[in-house]
Amino acid sequence: MKFQLTIISLKIASILTLLPGQRITAQDIYSVSPVSFNTRDYDEFAAMPYNGGLVFCSNRPQNMFIIRTDTTGLPLTDLYFVKKNDRQRWETPKLFSNELNSRFYEGPMTFSKDGLEIYFTRGETETMGIYSAKFNGATWEQINPFQYNELKTKATQPFLTEDGKMLFFSSNRRGGYGGFDLYVCIRSNGEWSKPRNLGPEINTVADEKYPFLHKNGRLYFASNRKDGFGGFDIYYTQQIKGKWIKPILLPAPINSRNNDFAYTSDSIDRHGYFSSDRTNRRNLMDIFEFTMNFPVFDIGQCRPQKINDYIYIFQETNQINADSTTFLYEWDFGDGHKIRGRDLKVEHRFAHAGDYLIQLNVIDTLTGEVKLNQASSIFPVRDNEQPYITCPDSAKTGKEIFFNGTKTYLPNKQIINYYWDFNDGAIDVGKEVKHTFTVPGIYRIILGVTYTGPDNKTITESRYKQIVITADAQ
Repeated sequence: MKFQLTIISLKIASILTLLPGQRITAQDIYSVSPVSFNTRDYDEFAAMPYNGGLVFCSNRPQNMFIIRTDTTGLPLTDLYFVKKNDRQRWETPKLFSNELNSRFYEGPMTFSKDGLEIYFTRGETETMGIYSAKFNGATWEQINPFQYNELKTKATQPFLTEDGKMLFFSSNRRGGYGGFDLYVCIRSNGEWSKPRNLGPEINTVADEKYPFLHKNGRLYFASNRKDGFGGFDIYYTQQIKGKWIKPILLPAPINSRNNDFAYTSDSIDRHGYFSSDRTNRRNLMDIFEFTMNFPVFDIGQCRPQKINDYIYIFQETNQINADSTTFLYEWDFGDGHKIRGRDLKVEHRFAHAGDYLIQLNVIDTLTGEVKLNQASSIFPVRDNEQPYITCPDSAKTGKEIFFNGTKTYLPNKQIINYYWDFNDGAIDVGKEVKHTFTVPGIYRIILGVTYTGPDNKTITESRYKQIVITADAQ
């Protein structure tokens, strides 16, 4: 009697239908380029979006005959405005406001959401303060110093939140943790509270400058602390349960070995500007534009990854005559495991994917004769077609965790990039990455991969896996 081996189902956690059978760096996250209105011989820095363009600081001369300097002979900075033309090219910058222009340094600024209120830096070498003004539709008026400016100290680089309720700034006033610290004032009933130091989670013995609070809750700032790339670097932090988490250093090419600062970005935090002296041999400051090259993952559309259980049910479906009651069947699964018995329907779990020679042998219990290979077939055991995350199911805060995407199985697709979203604001790129969580919780880790589809279009496919982070006992 010759049997024909058939497979009636594949079981992965439950019975399902059987389906047919470059390492990159974090620099790929951002594209960075200097803006075209930078000059060769002067500083441009601290760009802030305003009225469809940018307001920025520069010590470029207002005309070829007059160069304004301070008491030390250094050129004074003023505020300039620039916008793009119909061809999306930057026009020639113009002085932002005659009313705000003075014989002093005018520096980094911030605007209210409606554009009718400005806070800006003004001062001299030793004393700088924050000033405010209001726009009446034609000119800036009511130019007043901030009530918490102090003599012989500096209060600089203000940032007003979108709701107008918080004013962040940098100052070297007494009582701080280092040279310059970050402070915040809260506006209530039209009045500003006294400045509050943001505390040791953010401020250090070094200098912290250029605060920018995005509406997603991230507070970006620049610091020259020791753990950066060099000079000033850009960090971000955010409040979890009322406490600022440990600041996270942005990767290259946002940061470099030179001074990088004055980060600002759009409403989805994927395009913006920062300043750096990285390209000028004279250490002059330039403005850079960045774009994030990272897929947007919709957690509502992203599915959980399936478990690769490799459980299959095999069955011989030929009719067996009465004499078959003397037969004993031996299933050989090609992986070193065999099952003997009278069942022509058996279940087996393979250890991993591969191609296995499945054989059904028949033993005559009366004669002891073994009839080999009564049925045989090469059976392909495959992973689920999906991006696949290998990582622990749980871990402790403060402990480095390794995440691996090498078990991703997407046959006949050449993967371009591996993108990781850790659900705590951090992202990374690469087939193998590592991450440390600082706050306990349940996180959905997303792995997205890109590959080239029909018509050379880039396709993104993603899956997520949950990981439980508990507090370190120490």
